[in-house]
Amino acid sequence: MKKLPALVTIITVTLSGCAMQDGDFPSLLKRPYESAPMAGETAAPVTAISSLPADLQARLGAAVASSGDADAKYRERLPAVKNRVDAARGAAESSEAWVVAQMELAALEIVRSPSVEALADIDALYRDQLERETAADESGGTAIIAAQRDLVQAQVERQQADIEAMKNRLR
Repeated sequence: MKKLPALVTIITVTLSGCAMQDGDFPSLLKRPYESAPMAGETAAPVTAISSLPADLQARLGAAVASSGDADAKYRERLPAVKNRVDAARGAAESSEAWVVAQMELAALEIVRSPSVEALADIDALYRDQLERETAADESGGTAIIAAQRDLVQAQVERQQADIEAMKNRLR
């Protein structure tokens, strides 16, 4: 029984440490000196690139142009392919209408392939530029490439969505 008062005292003291007290407590946010560079450390300045080197700009422009040309040809051919797919909808696999629709879809994929290749080329340019910027402690060039990449990727994704929708209609 002598252990009971000691146990109650220990529990009371322990729990009182968890009780919330009124008052201002210090912030747990970093102090300015905790984020500052250490003595002897200097932060290297980052140079911003406002344009790409001419050769890189030419390669990027060629990839974007190739994708644009392929997309124009794709959009020109798309209505005819949709008509073939709609005509084959509900047809038995291996029927003439189904085979013709499959062939038209395959041809459409070939027409759009330069867009997919251009996206891969732009990805490679982005990777190379990122490596250059990292080595030279620069920035900005990847943003220029990324903006063009986003346009080409949107084309490729739209094309892929169209093709997938038509394939689903044939199933």
